[in-house]
Amino acid sequence: MPLRLLLATLVVTLALVACDSDESSDRATDDNSQPVGTLTFAFQPQENPDGLQLDVERFAEFIGKRTNHEVEVFLPTNYASVVEALRSGNADIAYFSGLPYLHAHEKAGVELLVVEERDGNPFYYSQWYALADSDIEELSDLEGRSIAFTSPSSTSGFLFPLAEVIDQGLLEKGGDPQAFFDTVLYAGGYQQALMALVHGRVEAAAASDYALQTYLSEEDQARLKVIARQGPVPTHGLAIHPDIDDELKEAIRDALLELNEEEHRDLLTSVYGAEKLVVQDHEEHVSALRRAYELVDLDSTL
Repeated sequence: MPLRLLLATLVVTLALVACDSDESSDRATDDNSQPVGTLTFAFQPQENPDGLQLDVERFAEFIGKRTNHEVEVFLPTNYASVVEALRSGNADIAYFSGLPYLHAHEKAGVELLVVEERDGNPFYYSQWYALADSDIEELSDLEGRSIAFTSPSSTSGFLFPLAEVIDQGLLEKGGDPQAFFDTVLYAGGYQQALMALVHGRVEAAAASDYALQTYLSEEDQARLKVIARQGPVPTHGLAIHPDIDDELKEAIRDALLELNEEEHRDLLTSVYGAEKLVVQDHEEHVSALRRAYELVDLDSTL
């Protein structure tokens, strides 16, 4: 059964009808035309259950009006489903973080449309955290300790922090994390990993540099310290299936970039907290990611 049918309960379909004359500027074609096709967007699961929720109906309507296409959005339960949806043709465009994007590019030839900017950059950093009053001061002190990653498919909560351990010569290339650490917990998200550290379930945790301020109280933030910083980590982005024709591809990109305009900023923010969308070259975006990928020697993470 096609993935789209399996995820039918999560699909939101917005049928676009002809607009009256005062809405004609929102259309890519004549205001009397019916949708000429369907575009399916897949959005990877949130790192944290209490994160910002995509305004699905408004997003579908916004993109649909500007491309003259019916728009479907589905929210699969894991990263692998996003990649598989693109590979199998059950999705046309997907929003995901760096590691799943690299897999989708290699497996399905998807192309970057736009990426996020954070603090004016298309990248951020991953960090290792420990309790402020612990004797852990650097990565070498983590040997034989209990640690928390977010998930094996997380770019900043697993791939980059483990690559830094390898880069420092503390673990062999492609080595099992438990050959260096004592206990490895995959907590499920940034907040869960950091809270496991705050509550003493582990002695160190890996997460993005913005996770501390985003998901912890000031009191809990004060209980932690940074012991290592790695990156730059590519930001999340939207990528498109290679079979989409160039004209439609440009229309979708233009619509996504239009979200940066002040009147649409609340809708942009609903896309998991995005600050700004920009065009970015593929190689420039994934160069550091590819190096980390090779150090960790991931063949089938998703």
